[in-house]
Amino acid sequence: MQQQIKITNIIKLSGAYIAYLIGSGFATGQEVMQFFASFGVYGILGALVSAVLFCLLGSTLMMKGYDLQLKQPGRIFKYYCGNIVGTIIEYFTIVFIFSIVVIMIAGTGAVVAEQFHLPNLVGVLGMGVVAMLTVILGLNKLVDIIGTVGPIIVILTIGICLIVFFSNIGNLSNMLYLPESAKSLQPTNHWWQSGGLFFCYNILAGSIFFSQLGQQSNSKKEAGVTGIIGGAVLMLTVIVMIIALLVHSNHVFDLEVPVLYLGNTIAPFIALLFSVCILLGIYSTTAPMYWLVKNEFMKLVPSKLGVLVTVVLGIIFIICGTLPFGELVSIIYPFVGYVGAIVVVIIFVRTLYNYFTQKQKA
Repeated sequence: MQQQIKITNIIKLSGAYIAYLIGSGFATGQEVMQFFASFGVYGILGALVSAVLFCLLGSTLMMKGYDLQLKQPGRIFKYYCGNIVGTIIEYFTIVFIFSIVVIMIAGTGAVVAEQFHLPNLVGVLGMGVVAMLTVILGLNKLVDIIGTVGPIIVILTIGICLIVFFSNIGNLSNMLYLPESAKSLQPTNHWWQSGGLFFCYNILAGSIFFSQLGQQSNSKKEAGVTGIIGGAVLMLTVIVMIIALLVHSNHVFDLEVPVLYLGNTIAPFIALLFSVCILLGIYSTTAPMYWLVKNEFMKLVPSKLGVLVTVVLGIIFIICGTLPFGELVSIIYPFVGYVGAIVVVIIFVRTLYNYFTQKQKA
């Protein structure tokens, strides 16, 4: 059977892959600052560790999603981990994804308050309502929307961060001498651990979506290529953001939304453009994760109650989204990363086992 590849579909699905993981922690710079920039130039090496892992496991999950064609994508964990452990991890992941949606909405409030000087609640309500309406439209429309948003975010982020870096090329010494506040943000003791941890909690949240995304590929090969490109471009964007943050290391480590500071160093208009980029990034993660949580709840109720479940969840997300953004990122992400590490090991072992078993049969 011919392994069909369509470039337009790869771009759309890669865009959805990237957009799903960007979120408020990434788009605001908070997540990149804590997991990578806080280690100085070694943070770039940490990002390379994440890049390799994303390319390997992202493509593996996309291809397995194409093979299995799961009607309930959460069952990808049962395939890799068995019924009992897989069920436990599936429910843990849904709780984690729920918490990420809360972080996304809280991040919107932080951006709106810092950039537009409006009440935090305006951003929280706005993102909650827009995400709710998107989820009501369904998955196919969702992939089309965020598949377009992803490349836009990448182009804007890379472009603006490179301008920041080259405009401050004389401040390269800031990349070597970090303030004490930077060290206090480090989630682990070593840069390579942080790079692995960043990958692990992201892939835990991404496993369900990636397996579902793989089903929309035209072939297994296309699914694999999409996973590699998505992971590589995502981490390229991270690396560019790291170097932009580091040339301003004497200012950014005490900020809730450091990328807005970066934008303002060029011009207020750039900060405004960056704020739009951040909001797009938050939306592109909030909506699909909201959709996944809603799907889990729909297992328990009749399908005709879908809109009601979506609205009730939206209200809960908005209420929880009033919690402090920076603290949510620093507490939830590192903890879940360690759980994700266990899942990653299991997926790698199961993939290798399948490979060698099939080779022996051949």
